Amino acid sequence: MKRFLDYWAQQAKWWSSRSFEWWAAHLTAVYIGGAIIIMMTRFDELIKLGLNEVGDFSAGVFGPVAFLWLVLGYIQQGRELKISSTALQMQTAELKASVEQQTALAMAQRESLRQNELSFEPILELKHFGGQFIEGEYLDQFSLVNHGSYCDDVTITLYEGSLEKHSCNLDFVYKDVARNFFLGGMDGIYQRFEIGIKYRKLSGVEGHQSFNMLVFQGDQGQSIQIKKRLI
Repeated sequence: MKRFLDYWAQQAKWWSSRSFEWWAAHLTAVYIGGAIIIMMTRFDELIKLGLNEVGDFSAGVFGPVAFLWLVLGYIQQGRELKISSTALQMQTAELKASVEQQTALAMAQRESLRQNELSFEPILELKHFGGQFIEGEYLDQFSLVNHGSYCDDVTITLYEGSLEKHSCNLDFVYKDVARNFFLGGMDGIYQRFEIGIKYRKLSGVEGHQSFNMLVFQGDQGQSIQIKKRLI
């Protein structure tokens, strides 16, 4: 009994696995074969039909077949559209993934370039060493130390607000080498100044760093507080 049930289960599975096209083709063959057999059995009556009657007869015989294959055509077209839609969705997903990958790659390259450019950045430290009269003018002495990469074409400018007070130039600043310079125009107590330093890095790109300065009266007289400005 079990073998009998298994056999019919396999048969049902096989028949149900046939495609709609397979069923349509076989039904069409059976239908046309049956129609031919019927026409052969009644051939004497068939040849007596007029042209209009032959047309009506052909339309009646082959109409269901034509309708069946018309429906099959719509079904097949729907399947192809569904496959095309799925393919387009897959292509869209692949393009999106490709764009995300290219974006991530561009960001990684940009970050790599930024890190590479940072490796050429000088790390400047500014110190004040009091002042002295030089040729009848009181000038404040500063020391500029570079803890980073070499830079040259250095321009140092003293600002009070937006007003440029004094400037000087240094040809180059090597790493861990102190360069002394003088600036004038720092008059008064409790005054705020800014020192802007422009330079050219080893990569050839121009850079800029700034320092805020506050002149105040300390326990030992006039003092200057210097703080690097973060850009």
